[in-house]
Parts: sequence; C-alpha cells; structure tokens
Amino acid sequence: MENNRTTFLIGAGTPLDLVLPQDVIKPATAEITNDVRRAYTDYLTPDNTITIVDDIYNWLMENYPPDRSNPYVGGTPTPYIHFEHLFHVLEMLDAYSWVWSRNSKNPNLYPVFAPFTKPNIGFDPNTLRSVMDQFILRIMDIVNGYDSNIMKEQANEWYWRFYQQFAENSDFFVLNYDTTIEKSIENYEDGFEPDEIQDAFLRFNPKKLFENPNGLPTINHLHGCINYYFQSYKDLNKDIYTFLFHDLYKYPDYATVKGLMTGRGQSQPCTQSGETYYSSPIVTGLRKTDKLNCVPFDFYHANMTNCIIRNHKLVIAGYSFGDLYCNNLLERMNFLHGDLKRIVLIDFWNIPQGDRMHGGYWLSQNQGKFLCRITDCGDFNGVIRQLYKKENSQTGALYSDNGCLMVLPKGFKHAAACCDEILAFLNS
Repeated sequence: MENNRTTFLIGAGTPLDLVLPQDVIKPATAEITNDVRRAYTDYLTPDNTITIVDDIYNWLMENYPPDRSNPYVGGTPTPYIHFEHLFHVLEMLDAYSWVWSRNSKNPNLYPVFAPFTKPNIGFDPNTLRSVMDQFILRIMDIVNGYDSNIMKEQANEWYWRFYQQFAENSDFFVLNYDTTIEKSIENYEDGFEPDEIQDAFLRFNPKKLFENPNGLPTINHLHGCINYYFQSYKDLNKDIYTFLFHDLYKYPDYATVKGLMTGRGQSQPCTQSGETYYSSPIVTGLRKTDKLNCVPFDFYHANMTNCIIRNHKLVIAGYSFGDLYCNNLLERMNFLHGDLKRIVLIDFWNIPQGDRMHGGYWLSQNQGKFLCRITDCGDFNGVIRQLYKKENSQTGALYSDNGCLMVLPKGFKHAAACCDEILAFLNS
C-alpha cells in the first residue's frame, strides 16, 4: 500500500561539512583510517605497544590491486585501503587463529576453510581481541567528538534545520553511528522503550517501531549507534529467554557506554561457516550482513525493506554505495514504483567542468550502476551527460530525462539550502 512518507538513507558524507572544534577529528574515512593505524596498548605487557593494524595496512598497500577505475585521473594508481578493510582482516585473523594454533576444539567455531590457508603476517592471537576493542572505541570517540558538538555551534544550524524541515512523514535509515538526527528533531520513534524493571537503559520492541500509531518520524540505525550496548541487568539472566546474548540496548549517553565497554569482555557469535565475528554497538568491517542478525539491526533492515516497498519517495544523502545489501534494496525502486518513483541523490561530485563527457569515471561503479538503472540509461557516462544537460543554473540541481531523479552534487550543506526545490521534486 502506497503512502505519503519519504524514505531517507543517511550516509557518512553528511557530517563532513560541519564546523568542529580544532581538537575534534573530522569523521572522514581517511581521518578515521589514520587514527586506527596508531599503535595500540598491550595490556598483557604494558611496556610494549602493538602495531598490527599498521602492519596490516602496509601489507595490503603492497599486495592489494591498485584502483585503476578512472583512466582520466593522473598519477600512479594506488590501492584504496581504509579502516573497514583493516577491521575485516583483524576479525578474520581472530576467527582463524584458533585453528592455526590447533586450539580449536568446537566444531561450531571451526571455520571450514581455515585448514586450507595459513597467515602471511606474524601476530599474537592473544592480543587481537584487545586491539579490536580499542579499534572500535577509537571510532566511537571520533563520532562522539562531532555528535557532542552538533548543537553547540551556531554555524551548524543548517544541519539540524534540514532534518527538522523533513521530519514529518519521514523514515530515516542511518548508516552513521551518531545521534545528530535525534537531537535535531527530538520527537521520533526508534522502537526503544522502558522495561519497567530498571532505568539505566531501554530495550527494543519491534512492534512499537512498525506500528508507530502516532505516525512519528522513525530513526533506524542500520549500523549501530554510540549509545548502544549490551544489557547490564544485575541479574544477567533476566531476559535470557526473550533476547539473544548479542542483542543491543539503548543507553542515555556515550559516556555510560564507554564506561561499560572498558575492560569488559564476552563471547562472540559466529557465522554459518563457523567464523567468529566481533559483536559491538557499531557495525564496521566487511561482514555487515552477518552482523545484522541481532536486535535492533534485523528489524531496522526489515523496516527499510518495508519502507522501500511502500514509499515511492527516496532521499539518499552522503552515501558511497559501498554496502551491497543496501544497494540491492535501492535498485528495487525501479521495479516497485516505475515512473512514480522520485529519488533525490545528495552527494559531492568533484567532476571537473571539462571532464563531464567522461564524468562516470569520477563516480564509484556501484553508484554508476544505480544511476543507470534509475535513469533508464545503459551508458555509464551517458547518465552524467544527461543529468548536466538539465542543470539548474541557480541551484546546481541536476535532473534525469525520465523525471525520476534529482541530483544535488555540491555536498550536503549546499543541498540543505535547496529544501524547497527538494520538496517540490518529491511531490511532483
């Protein structure tokens, strides 16, 4: 059944235009990657430091294929390695190390492929879990740096005004780990509620999210949040028959979560193939679909599918098209809504004026596939030529020939000044 709501997919590019204090790390992929490469504390031997993340980075830079997708970019192509690659390697080393060291006795935690491979890098398996703990905390610290400053800087008013203007009849699916949309719109539904037992945290009720009787905007953290963590009941078996051990709960602030995370350990879930993975408040690495199998991620994913089916209006902001399960859903807009679909893409396209004939090379392959499908154009570069042919000279907005796609290619802050034009297009 169609309705008049708008689905938003909010990606990591949205906070990049924020004005932040000088001591706050910008939440860009390169900045996060540089921070997690720093040496780690060895809690078993305090005088030592652990450099395995930087070792993995250097090994990948030597062996990973360079990015040659854009022949119009000069210079020698280099591999594109970022923090999610690094975390994936850490997880895989941890999952396989117990087999390699012949300490794996449990067939349910025995990766089937492990006996057929050996590591090419030296590492201490006893320190891997500690490094992953510190790695995740560094990312969460960076996110908290801008999350805690969002409402303090008047220069960032454009950011929260955007969400306030679009709050009504909207469903926000957030790939970031922050709480900036919650702070911007204040009144929303995310499925969390008190349990009438304690007041330290909230637990998730999917019926509350899906039924949403007051028609509030919904906020769905597909990849987690810095305010999520595991339960902390005094009786750890309190809801053992209701929730799973790796389900997440919502705490009032990041300081509380960080206090709970520091020094705490727990067993980790595993995939169907027997590979353990790191369960945490935020989903990172390259095994995201494996990690969606817990509360609230599984229901947020289901809600996104539901909204894509029911809503013909979609806004994609700051998303790199790097998550294949999301891409598969987004590309269903064509099949589900045909010519009725209205899609707004907010991004930053650094395409030089003279290269717009070959502009497709400046975009990611995944984004290019999406644009081809939505515009009914089979030519990767033809899409860019088509869009710039209908450029609004005043706002810079680009439009497809079929009237189904609007692109704002000058970043999120610029798009926030075009709210009236976005609304007009979505309702056209």
